[in-house]
Amino acid sequence: MPSTEHRARPPLGNFARTLRIAVRCVDAELRLATDLRAAAAAPPSSAELLRQVEPPLVFARLFAVVTAAAAGGSLHNTMPVSVMSALWWAGADTRTSGAAARLPLRYLRSLDIAEDLRRGWTTDLEETAVDLASRPSARSNAYAREAFMAARTCAPSDGPQWREFGRLYGLLADQAAANSAGDDRTPPLLLANACKVASTHLRHHMIRLGEEAGRNAAARTVLRDLSSTPGAVQLYDREIHDLHSRAVSTLAGLCEPNPYRLFLRSRLDGLLQHSLVRPREMVGSPVPRRPVAP
Repeated sequence: MPSTEHRARPPLGNFARTLRIAVRCVDAELRLATDLRAAAAAPPSSAELLRQVEPPLVFARLFAVVTAAAAGGSLHNTMPVSVMSALWWAGADTRTSGAAARLPLRYLRSLDIAEDLRRGWTTDLEETAVDLASRPSARSNAYAREAFMAARTCAPSDGPQWREFGRLYGLLADQAAANSAGDDRTPPLLLANACKVASTHLRHHMIRLGEEAGRNAAARTVLRDLSSTPGAVQLYDREIHDLHSRAVSTLAGLCEPNPYRLFLRSRLDGLLQHSLVRPREMVGSPVPRRPVAP
């Protein structure tokens, strides 16, 4: 890959204008989707979930649109995926798998699209609803799903490779979100590598702390400190760079250079920087962490 692409910023002009239009279109679709709350069969929690879907529209909701455009597809045809993404993330925040899938599926049933596409998207949404119930983090699965759903509209034969790109992107996003949260959360891969190099006794202690971390700030702080040993950070750093390299390579193999591919590449580079940590022996005063979108 040319070295200039690594440093390139997404060009402005048509690209920036198109993304602004995409934001307006998706938000308009979301306003239409709020009509679901008036449906007779709408469950009581639908209105509350829809209130969580508010502008400004974060990149997580545009991921599918940009992915389709990078693959040479139509932004317009992929807008429904971004709307379903917004509704899904709102439901996922409730930690209830049924809520995550319910509103996107209701919205999907209202669309005037080919039945084979509707069946495919329905399967995609239902599969990740099961994942949400059974896995501690659904972010990588959500990005994998949305990349695959986007590929259904323009590059169905490349769907598995786009799913893998989304999975790698989501894994990086998961580490970056934890590392940038500002509350001493431990990136999942850092904790996994810390457990690899810890003694049996310390490993069991860290597992117990992990179980408490969701509700106990002191446990989060201790767990982050115990996880940030030089050996664990070295393994983590190697794994993060490998994830980034694989994601970049997968993306480059899926589409020719274009502004949308460059934009996805710049997002990957940003996630890499937000994911990196330092071993505790090197930490002086705390380094402010910038929040990142999911």
